[in-house]
Amino acid sequence: MTPPYFSLPRWLFASKLFIAAMLAFAIAVHIGLPQPYWSLVTCCVLMNPMTGAIRSKAIYRFMGTVSAGVASLTLAGVFVNTPVLLVGVTGLVATATLAISLIDRTPRSYGFLLFGVTMMLVAVPEINQPGNMFGTAVARVTEIGLGLICCSIIDSIIAPRSLGPQIRDRLHAWIPDVERWFEEALAGRETDPEATADRLRMIGDVTALSVLAGQLRYDPMVSRRERKIAFAIQQRMLRLVPLISAIGSRLPIGGDAFREALTPALAEASRLVRDGEEPPADFAGRMDALDEEAPGSWQSLVHRNLTVIMADALNLWSEIRALDSALDSGAALSPSLDAATERARAFPLYPDYHIVWRVSAAILLTYATLAGISYLTGWQQAPGALLIGSVAIAFFGGVDEAGAAVAKFARFAVLATAAAAVLCYALLPMATDYGAFLVVMALFMMPIAAWSVSNPLALLLLAFALSTINLQGKYQPLDFGTFIDASLASLIGIFVGFFWLHMARRMGAEHAVERFTKMARADIRALTRHATARDRDLYIARSLDRIGALTARLEAADGSDESLRLLRRLRAGADIADLRHAANGLSGEDRQAAERLLTVIRQETGRDTPSHSLLGSIDETLSAALNSATGENNPLVRGLLGLRLALFEKSPPWMPAG
Repeated sequence: MTPPYFSLPRWLFASKLFIAAMLAFAIAVHIGLPQPYWSLVTCCVLMNPMTGAIRSKAIYRFMGTVSAGVASLTLAGVFVNTPVLLVGVTGLVATATLAISLIDRTPRSYGFLLFGVTMMLVAVPEINQPGNMFGTAVARVTEIGLGLICCSIIDSIIAPRSLGPQIRDRLHAWIPDVERWFEEALAGRETDPEATADRLRMIGDVTALSVLAGQLRYDPMVSRRERKIAFAIQQRMLRLVPLISAIGSRLPIGGDAFREALTPALAEASRLVRDGEEPPADFAGRMDALDEEAPGSWQSLVHRNLTVIMADALNLWSEIRALDSALDSGAALSPSLDAATERARAFPLYPDYHIVWRVSAAILLTYATLAGISYLTGWQQAPGALLIGSVAIAFFGGVDEAGAAVAKFARFAVLATAAAAVLCYALLPMATDYGAFLVVMALFMMPIAAWSVSNPLALLLLAFALSTINLQGKYQPLDFGTFIDASLASLIGIFVGFFWLHMARRMGAEHAVERFTKMARADIRALTRHATARDRDLYIARSLDRIGALTARLEAADGSDESLRLLRRLRAGADIADLRHAANGLSGEDRQAAERLLTVIRQETGRDTPSHSLLGSIDETLSAALNSATGENNPLVRGLLGLRLALFEKSPPWMPAG
């Protein structure tokens, strides 16, 4: 929940930013740094309400800045006599690192982003004077490093805020929802589309916890054990999702008689879910003993498959509840769960390479266009246009409505120019001493900083405005013509980036949904050809990541019906991986039947709905597997059963051949 504008959290954050920025600026002026306003601007873009975010950004920004400085000097030494080649290679290297920042979906991406930005900042303006590049690189690293240190110190002294309570609040919201979902599945209640969409949205929230992994690592108030427990809960929740979905699909299969036979097991399972207890060792055996159907019948196969899935789900749920208790009260974990928790890692987030390639192309084309203008015209403000244009695409080019995001950034740039003009030509000339300067800067910075708590673009506005007025120890306003030229350069850079971004990629949530659907189909085709146990786990991870990314987009693209199919597709893909993996260990007729089915699946991946011929192929393969020497123990049976239920849940039950 966003706090009101005139609330303590907003103005506490604004005060911390102002104090850190003024401290950094004063020190930079005192020690004689050439561009002290860079220390001030660094504080504006680095400060965050959360301590972990500040420290992680500080470390990654410093590493990116230092590495870029070294890289710029290295390139300058190699291409000192060929400035055109130096411009080109700088653009390629900067674009590559900005592309890596899009691939890496963790806070570490900030380091790659700053590497690319700093290369443009150091190398391009000094392209005709490479001898000055060393001094520029050292100055930028010092100025930025000073800002980082001041931000970190001020945040550590004045009301540091931990991510820990936020993580616990998220977990406390997820666990009751998963418990309700589990109990609804056990009760056999049909989940309405709205509830399904809410739960898919929860999957997005759970996967998004990985984004905070880097910040949690640098949060001094979150212990290593607390981080491990949070990620262990995340892993188990995501593994539990397809199991609950599978339970919900299997219980209605046999009708009322099937459910009635399972009543004792379902009642016990419901109690175990409420209490968070581990199922007894004989739970699966007692549930199997309730099977009153003929061996080898469809209902019997579903019953035994349900037993395995339910036991797995109950074990995972008991572990989640034990981990939640350990996180809240420090309760001891069992030795096996404690060892597993120590190995827990954040859920992997996978890049969208389609967007990475296209956004990278837009960055490179923007760089080439503006570098060409600079070379042909000698326009002094061209490096600024190049930097802002590339940064606009790097920051906003990967979102669905990238064009709208860049346009909004342009509007904020215009607003920043107007604010900078007021500061530069109206307020700062009245600051005749340091005290008056502090008052003027407080009046300018703090309202915008307070606004930024609910609108992060406000910090970019602040940084943009303060970086265009050449703030020094002794203030002399920029020539108005130079100020207008620099401001127009930024807008031209944004416009060029906007143009190339529209040329390079399609926009909109609908396109993202189409793209993710194609990626899912490509994954299925790959699984029909090759699948190990690890491939299956990676597929499930990628699918859950996509489900998390798709949920909000489906609403924007009016694809609510699609949300009901996402979990079924996830289960179908996992079952196909099981079939491929099992088929690799078979020979003879079993292997041939499995290969025929996998070929049909491969041919069907382009269809929106599976065909009756695929259903016939599944049933034929299931009959062949059950008629083999191993019968119900045939390794193909579980995958075939799960695939049929995932794709043909409403179809008539399978009947034995003959």
